[in-house]
Amino acid sequence: MRIRVAIGAAALLAAAAGAAADTFKLSIGSGYPVGAVWVGTMKDFYVPRVTDRVRKETGHTLVWTEAWGGTVCKPNECLEAVQSGLLDVAESQTGQEPAKLMANGFTFHVPFGSADPRVVAKAAQEVYEKTPALKTLLEARYSQVFLGAGVAGNYGLLTTFKWKDFSELKGHKIAAAGPNMAWMQGTGVTGVQSNLTEAYTSFQTGVYDGWVMFPDGIISFKLGEVAKQFVEMDFGSVHIPMLTMNRNTWRSLPANVQKIFLEVGRDWNERIGVVVYEKQQAALKQMREQGVDVRQADLATKQAWARRLPNLPKLRFDEINKAGMPGEAVYTYIKALKAAGHKFPRDWEAER
Repeated sequence: MRIRVAIGAAALLAAAAGAAADTFKLSIGSGYPVGAVWVGTMKDFYVPRVTDRVRKETGHTLVWTEAWGGTVCKPNECLEAVQSGLLDVAESQTGQEPAKLMANGFTFHVPFGSADPRVVAKAAQEVYEKTPALKTLLEARYSQVFLGAGVAGNYGLLTTFKWKDFSELKGHKIAAAGPNMAWMQGTGVTGVQSNLTEAYTSFQTGVYDGWVMFPDGIISFKLGEVAKQFVEMDFGSVHIPMLTMNRNTWRSLPANVQKIFLEVGRDWNERIGVVVYEKQQAALKQMREQGVDVRQADLATKQAWARRLPNLPKLRFDEINKAGMPGEAVYTYIKALKAAGHKFPRDWEAER
């Protein structure tokens, strides 16, 4: 009996040694170029950290094929690219998939969230942990496994005209993209659906005279050259990029490798919050140096805007639930921000 046990143990050790020599070839991509902060942190932080930890802790080797800048999927195609297996890992844009990722876009449904990307990153990751149905939905409907939640900067209002009182915005054409168009409802402004690639020219030609945008985007697309007024409205930092892996790829990996992917996903979440915060501060400084008048909206202005909006959290909660998704993610997010010390200009939770 002892001999058989010894032989069995030796066989297990041999199998483990063999597994330690495996090489896994993986592809990773995004519809955006490396210059986008979420892509840059995927390339320079996530990929090398996962690779290094897997090599050191498991003996396995990861070999990556990187497909940034839309070479495999455009920003609104990456969810499907992972689902079909065109890419093993990618970041999908919650704002670019308003129907499929309605529940995952919970930050967009809560206007005037935290202005601090570090706080929002932590809160977004917490929502996924406390709302497991978000992960289950991704796997069941779209054949992919959630790895981490990324963020973009705090949205403010860039305009070609100077304004002080909220009432002065009435009738002006303000551009926005995706689900943050909802932040215009009932405010008296005319919302215009647009994208950053056409923003510079549209400002010049008068298609619109304002943009709901975060500072880093303004600098990246040189919008401070054509619009010289920026008000930090604190619509909030938002969870846009979501990192996922194809389910079949996931199942092909050993459990110890899977564990590392998830742990580094949480590290990436924290890292991107810090990087976005730093870029946000640098962008505001650079805007001032470029002659943009940057000012902070007072509480009364935020309250005036928030009061005009429909109860977006409640509307989206109902809509998400009706679609068979976890609407509770919206209020879990609100609670996470409150627990972090954030004070809303309108108490969405009390109006539930």
